[in-house]
Amino acid sequence: MPSPRTFSECGVAVRVSAVTRTFISLWLALATLGAAPTAWAHATSTSYLLIDAPRPDGPVALRWDLAAQDIMWSVFIDQDFDGIVTWKEVVAARAHYIEPGVLAQIAVARGGMPCGLRVRDLALAPRTGQNFLSVALVADCPRAGLLAVGGPLFMGGDTSQRVLLSAKRGTEQLAGVISAESPAWAEPVRVSAWANFARFLGEGVWHVLIGYDHVAFVLLLLLPSVLRPVNGQWQGAPGLAEVTRDIFTIITAFTVAHSITLALAVTGTVHLPTRPVEVAIAASIAVAGAVNLLPRLSRLRLPLAFGFGFVHGFGFANALSEIDASGATLLPLLAGFNIGVEIAQLSIVAVVLPAIYMARGTRWYAGGVMPLGSCALGAAGIVWLLQRL
Repeated sequence: MPSPRTFSECGVAVRVSAVTRTFISLWLALATLGAAPTAWAHATSTSYLLIDAPRPDGPVALRWDLAAQDIMWSVFIDQDFDGIVTWKEVVAARAHYIEPGVLAQIAVARGGMPCGLRVRDLALAPRTGQNFLSVALVADCPRAGLLAVGGPLFMGGDTSQRVLLSAKRGTEQLAGVISAESPAWAEPVRVSAWANFARFLGEGVWHVLIGYDHVAFVLLLLLPSVLRPVNGQWQGAPGLAEVTRDIFTIITAFTVAHSITLALAVTGTVHLPTRPVEVAIAASIAVAGAVNLLPRLSRLRLPLAFGFGFVHGFGFANALSEIDASGATLLPLLAGFNIGVEIAQLSIVAVVLPAIYMARGTRWYAGGVMPLGSCALGAAGIVWLLQRL
């Protein structure tokens, strides 16, 4: 008969084996996610609508920039089915497919009366590392009054779709977001700083939750926060106060850094191309995963969070860089978006930290969950890095 100690050791072995199998499955799932066709986590499923209404009773000029990849299956443009939209294909498809297809997706009204829309010009333009179809429109409105924009807008009820709207009304600048949950934009009588703040606070939360690479980085900062390096090995932290202080310091450093670059990028003070930013974000995940595997490098977690926070801030800024906000519009927009990002980030901490804190003293967390979880997330980061190069 085996001794009780043997039974105990077998129990640990069984639990570790189960955890190992679980995280191998997680690694495969993340590798599959990493191999998904869309490599740009911060710039997907977004179109940009710019409106110029110099007078309350004249024609309205619009420019709608749509990611070619998002619409080429709804509007027949890619005639050779190679997944690439060329200018020759745009010219060939303009009259029969693009113009009627686009006009069927957007509606403009003024003073409660529908406006007649026509396409004035087309162009292909690169934005956020993708090829966009830029459609110049003119709205002829029979009545003066406030504008309203709606229609399917190529969203089809997809909650991941967004239309970022920037409107110029005389000397005033307005900003807004159209989504499946809020499928129309109405011109306000007066610019409301509070309404802008509240709208973009929600956008900040949403942007983190769909930004799988940002979530992965936050998780990599969290996983070792309940452990301490002792003689080259991870061991459970002694108490909640120490764990709270550690994660508060790490997350604060990360927050300060990405808040700085978000503000610099959105105000136009600093501009970086999308591709190197997305490559660096993927690299940050791979590096953070590797650091978690080496307890002696735990002192690097704070500078890592701060340094890569600057990079993630530029990634967040890509979501707002095409909104032409300035003056009184910019501050509530920027504040709302940034606070929304922090709310989403702290929500991840609030969900994950209690569970890993309770598990910190077990062998299967320090020897299984933490390293295998870091490997899984780090491997996904490597896949995203290779995709984005």
